[in-house]
Amino acid sequence: MTAQEFKKNFPDAFFVKTKKFIDKPSYQLIKESYIPEDDSPFPAREQLSEKTRLYPLSITAYPNVLRRMSAMEAGAWAVTKCIQQKWELTLDNFQCCLANLEMDF
Repeated sequence: MTAQEFKKNFPDAFFVKTKKFIDKPSYQLIKESYIPEDDSPFPAREQLSEKTRLYPLSITAYPNVLRRMSAMEAGAWAVTKCIQQKWELTLDNFQCCLANLEMDF
């Protein structure tokens, strides 16, 4: 799944690149650590709803992955892997997939 397909299929989900690992994601913590990217805009507070999900991807946790792809591309890849494995779509599972990809790089 490409980043564009991900955005179309999951319009309320945002993968964003962050400066540090965030254990318990919150809007403010993620915003303070956010690294801007062209295809991973940070949603304004007005855009948020109960369905919105922000998934922080840290450059310290996945430096090789995030050097090669944007946060949205990495997130779309992780979602695809979770779907293939029939895993629940959770931040923990996304992080597991990305940790494995990081080791492969």
